[in-house]
Amino acid sequence: MEFEALERTGDEATGAAELDVVVGAEDVRRLLAEFYEVVAIHHGLAGDAPWEDVDAAAEKALSAEGYREIRRDYVVNRAAGAALERCGLVPALTPDVHVLTYPEAGSAFGFSLSVVERPRLALSSYGPVEVEMERMEVTDGLVDARIADFLEAHAAFDEAPPRPVRRGDCIKVDVMTTLDGKTVPRLTGNGMLLELVPGAMPEPFVDGVVGMEVGETKVVDYAVRRPRAIADDDVDRYQATVSVLSQQRKAVPPLTDEWVAAHVEKASSVDELRASVAAGLEAEACNRDTLARLANIELEKRLVGSIPDAFYRAARQGLMDKLEADLATKGQTIDDYYEQERMNEEELSVQMLIRSGENLRQGFALEALFDGRGMQLTDADRKRAWGHAFGRGSYDAEELRRTGKYPLVESAAKRMVALNWLVDTAVAKG
Repeated sequence: MEFEALERTGDEATGAAELDVVVGAEDVRRLLAEFYEVVAIHHGLAGDAPWEDVDAAAEKALSAEGYREIRRDYVVNRAAGAALERCGLVPALTPDVHVLTYPEAGSAFGFSLSVVERPRLALSSYGPVEVEMERMEVTDGLVDARIADFLEAHAAFDEAPPRPVRRGDCIKVDVMTTLDGKTVPRLTGNGMLLELVPGAMPEPFVDGVVGMEVGETKVVDYAVRRPRAIADDDVDRYQATVSVLSQQRKAVPPLTDEWVAAHVEKASSVDELRASVAAGLEAEACNRDTLARLANIELEKRLVGSIPDAFYRAARQGLMDKLEADLATKGQTIDDYYEQERMNEEELSVQMLIRSGENLRQGFALEALFDGRGMQLTDADRKRAWGHAFGRGSYDAEELRRTGKYPLVESAAKRMVALNWLVDTAVAKG
């Protein structure tokens, strides 16, 4: 591809670059011809159909403005790839495109790119790290508490004689809760078991339910103070329609050798269960994941160089997107999260900024370790990293290169290999 202008400015030390691109008229026509061939075939026309016929077919499915933008983006994406390759740039983040016009056959077409390459980072040392392992004293009290949680999870419920609801009861209910007219999934359901004990449900809700009879339906309006509320009226106002279906009797199983043998896979007596729980608590304090976390923290302290702000912004946004996606799978919103964690938007933003910054620096430190020690990747390493990032399916390196995902897989593989070496060689103290 020929460019009438291709100018690069920026700071090579930080990897930030600006590209001003002007594509020649002949290449604009060629790119548009490619676009029209693809669109024509998609709409059942011949690949060499007149462009006005292709436009007419496409605009039946899209708005004229939307179609025009798709055509522009096709030309920009193809030209941007060629411009980056010509300049030897490999973006570490998706480039920002600045374009004010639309490509027209027979005319040159210009746009600019803001590109961030991977920064040039190093480590002050490439040898093994020393870590202080956290010591944990496993007491009888800790073992008792873990076993109590285990027994609680195996509690059985059956219907109890009906009577007015009291605090401390366990009841089966149908409940539909709304906030500002919208259903709150985590507080809505049929046949829900509710324990009216402190901390299990908002106290104003419990106040509204106490005294209800089995078979009764009632609308309970209640308010809950927002996280970090600064005024008495800084509350969320819920409305719950509650139907009490039955009283429930909760039976926590007794801790006996017989019960353990029947319900615990790797223990046949209470003593064996206690020993297994104690060993598990000790392992939690010094397992490989813990060692990896501590070793990575130590390695990060050796990182030398500057990371552009764009990486921090992208890392923070990535964490926020993942959090909201995880919440969505549970039928929750970010507002539900604020309430559960007793925090507000500003506090979450600061928390995400700190956590994403740590993750970012630790990831770059691992890549610097990989490069500095001259480590090598195998196809098995790449396949493992690809599976971790994209899930099941067949690994296709050429397809990953075509879609621009190969650098992500390569980067993830380097980090995995470097982290394994880091943990294998770490000197644990304490």
